[in-house]
Amino acid sequence: MSNIIQNDGLIDMWFPSRLDVENCPLDYFNTKYVYQIDSSKLSPANAKMRSGNCVESCVVDILQGNKPEAKSRDHYYDVLEQHYPINDRDKYQKAVCLDQFNDVVTNLFDALKELKIDPIDYQELVKGEAKGIDLELGGYVDLTTKTHIVEIKTAWSTALGLLKKDGTVGMRKPAKLNNPRPSHLRQVATYANGAKKPVHIIVADAFGYTIFNAANCEMLIDKNLKSAFETMRISARARQNLLKISTDPKVLARFIIPNFSHFVWSDIDDETLIEIKEIWGYEL
Repeated sequence: MSNIIQNDGLIDMWFPSRLDVENCPLDYFNTKYVYQIDSSKLSPANAKMRSGNCVESCVVDILQGNKPEAKSRDHYYDVLEQHYPINDRDKYQKAVCLDQFNDVVTNLFDALKELKIDPIDYQELVKGEAKGIDLELGGYVDLTTKTHIVEIKTAWSTALGLLKKDGTVGMRKPAKLNNPRPSHLRQVATYANGAKKPVHIIVADAFGYTIFNAANCEMLIDKNLKSAFETMRISARARQNLLKISTDPKVLARFIIPNFSHFVWSDIDDETLIEIKEIWGYEL
């Protein structure tokens, strides 16, 4: 079966982005990976996504000694400045992210210093097997040390889409997390299954940082990581079985109920949504 999938250019291994029950529901999976719609139509990168990528790239650049810190910060600030907003709300969000960029970089570095992180690899591809799954599960780990894998997450104030009297953008601070988000837990559980190492999750924002690991977070002890991984394994099994039925998205649409009120569809334009609904045979 795995050869059938690979020969059709669909799935070569199971990444969290292809499996997560919250961020990649089955209707979205069928559209993105089976129908293979242009990703720029389905999930255009917004300011928060661009900002997270720029922060991580900046930190890695500095850790690897590719540029002096000041030059690296300036470079990735400029990269973020070139982001083209996907809508008016994203225009305000870009302004917020630019304002917070350097503080997020600084706080992420402070977290790495606290953990005494000494990476031996960056974006390491880890893979692991799972019962009943024909393909390997895994993904690209942000930082790998001799003893741990490290997942970096950034959080940003949310632009409220309006200007205050002083001309600045109104915003709402990111919520302080007491535990990793469930989707982040499922993601690192998939990586841990492949890497066979415990996990640090760092969440950095403009106001500070939070570190989660097995020493301070029960969700990241082995038993609970295994439970989170089981959710991903069962998801992989369901998607694998659908692809055994067919690799025709219109055939699979007969077995999958679409839910276009889910947040994954929120930034899609009307023309693209009409194209997607035609996969399910909507009479428009």
